[in-house]
Amino acid sequence: MIPPVQAFAALLVLASLAGGHAQSEPPRDTKLVEIDRGQVPQEGISERGQSALKIFPDKWKSAETPHFFLHYRRATEARKVAREIEYNLAFVVRQLGATPAQVAKKSHIYVFEDAAEWEGFLSKTGMPPWMSSFAYGDELFLNVRGKDSGDFDSQTLAHETTHAVIARIYRERRWPVWLNEGFSEYMGSAAVADRKNQLLKRFQNKLEQADMTLEELVALDKYPEDLRDIARLYRTGEKLVRFLMSKGSNQQFVALVDALIDGQTLEQAIATNYAKEFPDFDMFEAGFNSFQSK
Repeated sequence: MIPPVQAFAALLVLASLAGGHAQSEPPRDTKLVEIDRGQVPQEGISERGQSALKIFPDKWKSAETPHFFLHYRRATEARKVAREIEYNLAFVVRQLGATPAQVAKKSHIYVFEDAAEWEGFLSKTGMPPWMSSFAYGDELFLNVRGKDSGDFDSQTLAHETTHAVIARIYRERRWPVWLNEGFSEYMGSAAVADRKNQLLKRFQNKLEQADMTLEELVALDKYPEDLRDIARLYRTGEKLVRFLMSKGSNQQFVALVDALIDGQTLEQAIATNYAKEFPDFDMFEAGFNSFQSK
């Protein structure tokens, strides 16, 4: 009998062979399969991962899903992460038109116990103290209890899952900063709305802080240091992605991503992939400037 994890992966491969891309519905009830810590492959565990596992090492438990190894403290949270992260992964794969083979490898997730443990870990990594969770390549480091409410943060999980999926599909091909964060913010809302069968608008961020100009946004090649500017980056990047997704197809968006990665400017990528929607860049910029959260 094929174990559940391998059986699910096999179904994804069959779907790929049959249709070229993964178009089936994302899984809604992924099971967490506990495994002995000694059976967890060390491949893919970064120095940050090793640092996490050294925090009260005897308290970590491990399990696997079709695409991840989970390291966690409490099974209740781990089961929720497993269920949602596999849904998120499949949803992002579908949006990007990728194949199951492109995301077939398993990467590691570290689910922290509480805010104090998370803050202690962050202080050892050199990461900014404002981070509530982060992706490092295709590894995920999660403080799944939001700092403010303490509730399970599904949208942050979906956002960080998006980063991990991008790392798998695009490997060393680096997305522009605005695109990476803007698309992950968009997916953070869209994946949760899709999983709950609810309107996307209910989960989307408001865009009051989306006040960067296009020129400012696309010129960024690193993250700002000021928290206000970081918020502006996230919201304006999200606004631009939402604008693009509202005007064209997923295929057009993916083609634009490839064009930007290959070195085209935003103006060149729009001219190449959205010429019908925007005969000139001035029209595109005017549409973006007037775009509001609907």
